[in-house]
Amino acid sequence: MTAARPALGRVLPEPVRFQQKGPHSRPPRSRHEREEGPRFKPGDPVKQTGIYEVIHEGAHRTAHEAVMLANDAFPDCDTCGASVRFRLIRTAPYIFDDDDFED
Repeated sequence: MTAARPALGRVLPEPVRFQQKGPHSRPPRSRHEREEGPRFKPGDPVKQTGIYEVIHEGAHRTAHEAVMLANDAFPDCDTCGASVRFRLIRTAPYIFDDDDFED
């Protein structure tokens, strides 16, 4: 199968592509993700140190915030297991990664 050719003198526009914002960026998959950001699951690597919303499956616990450190993995919940999800609220540097507070 060959690609369709434009009529003489007609220039086709370049396809629209999502602009990458980092080495692990990808376009949002849903309206929810565009508005609130991606959700991470247990076992995914934490790419940015910061404050994350922890969203539990079922009603055993309401959503809460927790600090996660880069290069760790998101953990399972003791109650809802691998159904728990995490959403980055804001990045925040770990104090001991700051030059003024290193050992």
